[in-house]
Order: sequence, then C-alpha cells, then structure tokens
Amino acid sequence: MKTSLFLPKELAALLLALVAVCGPAAAGELGDVLRAALDHPAVGARNRQVEGAQDDLSAATAQYLGRGSLIADRTRYEGQRVVGIYVPGQTAPLYKDDAIIRYGVSYALPVDVFGVIAASREKLKNNLAAAELLARQETLLRLHQAGNAYVRKQALQVQANALRIQRERVEASAERVRKEAELGRAAEIDVRLAQSEVARISADEARLKGILGETRADLIDASGIDPETGSLRIPVPEWNPLDADATLSARLAERRARAAEAGASEVRRNLLPTFSLGADYYNNKGGGGDMDTWSLMGRVSIPLDPGAYLRSSAEGARALAAEDDRRAALRAARHQIAALQSAYDSARADAEALEKEIAYRSEVVEVDQERWRLGAQTLENLLRQRRDLLDAQYRFADARARAAAAWSSAQVLAGTPPDTYIAQWDKP
Repeated sequence: MKTSLFLPKELAALLLALVAVCGPAAAGELGDVLRAALDHPAVGARNRQVEGAQDDLSAATAQYLGRGSLIADRTRYEGQRVVGIYVPGQTAPLYKDDAIIRYGVSYALPVDVFGVIAASREKLKNNLAAAELLARQETLLRLHQAGNAYVRKQALQVQANALRIQRERVEASAERVRKEAELGRAAEIDVRLAQSEVARISADEARLKGILGETRADLIDASGIDPETGSLRIPVPEWNPLDADATLSARLAERRARAAEAGASEVRRNLLPTFSLGADYYNNKGGGGDMDTWSLMGRVSIPLDPGAYLRSSAEGARALAAEDDRRAALRAARHQIAALQSAYDSARADAEALEKEIAYRSEVVEVDQERWRLGAQTLENLLRQRRDLLDAQYRFADARARAAAAWSSAQVLAGTPPDTYIAQWDKP
C-alpha cells in the first residue's frame, strides 16, 4: 500500500491549520505517552525484583551480626535426672526430676576468617546491580514501544487524511470524466480507469485502518493511553555516539559474570573450615526448684562433604561460561551499534532526498493537473503522477519513522536514563 504524509495545496492547508492548533501541545502529548509507559506492570515487576535483590544483600550483611534464638522445651526421661548441671562440691541444693522444663536464649556469632560471607555479599551486590540494569532495560523497552507506536500512529493518521483528500480529488476527476463521456467528449475507458483508481484508494484506506488499529493496540499496551489528537511531525533526535563497553547489554553481562565468579568463590570458601563463637543461658525447672546455667564456646567446623567439591567444580564452570557470555555480549553490542547507526544515517539520507523529490513531484502534479484540464494530458498519466507523489511521500514518512526507531533502539542499547530518553524525544 502506498500512502503519504503530504499532498499539495489541500493537505498543505490542512497541515498548517492543525499545526497551528496542535503544535504547541505536541511535545507535551508525546511526553505524556512516554511517562505513562513508566507505569507499565512489567516495569513495576522489575522494580519489585530490585527490591528483593536489595533485601537479599541486606540479609547477607546481617550474617555478620550472628543469630540467636529463644528456647523453651519440656523433656521427660525414663528416670530422674539432674536439673541443670552438677558440679562436684557445689553447695547449692541438687534437684532431680524425670520431667525437666528449660527456658533460655542462645546466640552464635560467625567469624568470617576465609571470607565466605564476603563472597556471598559480593555475589548479591552484582545480582542487585544486574536487577537494576534489567529494570532499566524493561523501562526503556516500554518507552521504545510507546514512542514507536506513537510515531507510527501519527504518521498513519496523516496518511489517512492524505488518502481521503486524494480520494476526493480522484472522485471529482471521475465524475468529470463520466459527464464528458456522456457527452461523447471522453472515452469510456477513462471512466473505468478513474473508477478503478477510486476503488484502489478505498482498498488502501481499509488496509490503513487495520494497521492503525494494530498500532493503537500496541500504544495502549505500552502506555495504557491512546491520545486522539497529536503532533503531525515525527521527531527525530540527533544521533549520539555509543561506546560498546558502556551499553546496557555489556554491563549486564559483566555484572552476571562477576556474580558467577563470586558465587564460585563462595562455594570454594565453604570447603574450608568455619569458625564461630557462641553463648547460651538457660533456666532449668524441675524437682521442686530451678537452676540457671550458661556457657561460652568457640567452634571450628571442618566440612567433609564430597558433593560440595562437585558443586564447586560446577560453579567454576558456570563462572567461565558467564565470562564467555560477557565477551559475546560485548561483540554483539559493537555489531548492534554499527547496524543501528547505519540504519539511522541511511534513513536520514533517504528522508532528505525524498523531501526534494516530493517538492519536484508536487510541481509535476500541479502542472499535469492543469494540462489535463485543458485536454493536453491523459487521465492515465495524471493518475500515475499522483501515485508517484503518494509513493514518495509514503517513503518520506517511512524514512523518518525508521530514523526515529533506530535512534530509540540505540537508547535502549545504551541504557539511557528514562528521564533523559523522554527529554530528548520530547523536545518542543
């Protein structure tokens, strides 16, 4: 289907009128659409995952403080036992009972000699950073979806107006040819030609309506809103140089590689002895009396778990795989930057060339329209010139939309802060 953004005279007047009415609010409306995309549920879900990662890191840090517990138990024995403890030579009464109740508190403090907790915190720090990058990526993807849908919708709306004006002009030409054919001053084939052109434009309008419906659905999915009145221009921000090392995908892969390495280090350190300090206090009741007991301890634990060695090997392999993924992501980022910049430059060049072509073809259509009115041009040639103009205008709109899409994709790749993204695309 070939549609357009501009037609001579009638559409030019329409554009001037609409820009006069809607121009000052254009930037604000696009900004509203983009800001609405920030409230997408998928963005909220990613932000919740960031909160979860922060809590994981806080929990790992809290391990340095140790952990305690309150204890209450009642134990029944087959015979009488000493309540509390027995110390030879003690002067306190000795209580015995076969049912003893204990109340107390116990506390253990780890001594992170080999850095197990430190390695765990390092892993979770990188997991948190990765979660934040994923949240930004999701936000930018929704902004990209909303912005592109907005641009496409505005272009399609103007194309629909262009087709409507073109249909009205062709219908007027068809009516004139029909009347002239009735008077014998025009061939019947010209009547059928004009009617077929009207039918073709009507079919284009029907297809355009379907595409517009899909685009509106995409816009609502991304932002939750579908503004009916908007700017008729397609904003195309200037290209900003990108560094592959600083791209979102490269940073995300780097954080994942660091987290995998820290996880492997944590598992390796768990193979070493662990040290801890402990203390407890109990009140023991039974035999008609009670006794308080307390203790302090230092503990060394040496793991003897063959499975732990296998898990260490597995985590090491995952760390190496994550490093390979990091290098692959960096290479892919370089390729994406080159491809997007090429697409952007190509689209901008196409738009500049097509703008000149539209000016030329507009003049040709006006001249041929007058020649046809005077009988010096055939209807077939006039309709062909109009179709060529429509095609150039459609390709012009498509080129600007492609440039905007390439720029937006580059911002997603770069991990541009959402506020900066909105400000750059929403310039008045």
